[in-house]
Amino acid sequence: MTKENSLLSEIMSTNLITVDVSELVEEALRLMIKFDVGSVIVTDSEKPIGIITERDITRASLRGDSLLKIPVRSLMSRPIQSVPSNMEIWKAFETMLRLGVRRLPVVDNEKLVGVVTEKDLTRWVLHVFYGPNLPEEIRTLVANPQIEALTGMARCPSCGNFQDECICVRTAVSPE
Repeated sequence: MTKENSLLSEIMSTNLITVDVSELVEEALRLMIKFDVGSVIVTDSEKPIGIITERDITRASLRGDSLLKIPVRSLMSRPIQSVPSNMEIWKAFETMLRLGVRRLPVVDNEKLVGVVTEKDLTRWVLHVFYGPNLPEEIRTLVANPQIEALTGMARCPSCGNFQDECICVRTAVSPE
């Protein structure tokens, strides 16, 4: 993998997590937690129209919004900023820095085909930096972009889901 002429299609994630524009924020949040991602692409008839991120949800929660029952269209960032899969990686890097975003949907002919994230770019930078002399401990990080879900986690007493799938908000009960 070299710096010159490397394309997004070589590094983008193709396991896409999407949510329909008609869904509630609760569903988007459940998907983010279940798949351990920081965003979901919002679609309308399978066409990408926006993105909802952890940052969007956090900022709205500080305003005191009742988030879980509002539609994702009320919270998503739009218009969606996207790039084509044949864009050179360094240009996508520049685009993300200029836009101040941590992920970019990859769209070809109005069809969502991938997403490029800061993690994808970090792995690419490591490949370029080390070249063929990639140390083994770095090689395993770069070669395995998927974070495996933890098993054996405790279940939430409120909803019964494993902790990584639970979005229950628990309040501390003060002792009497």
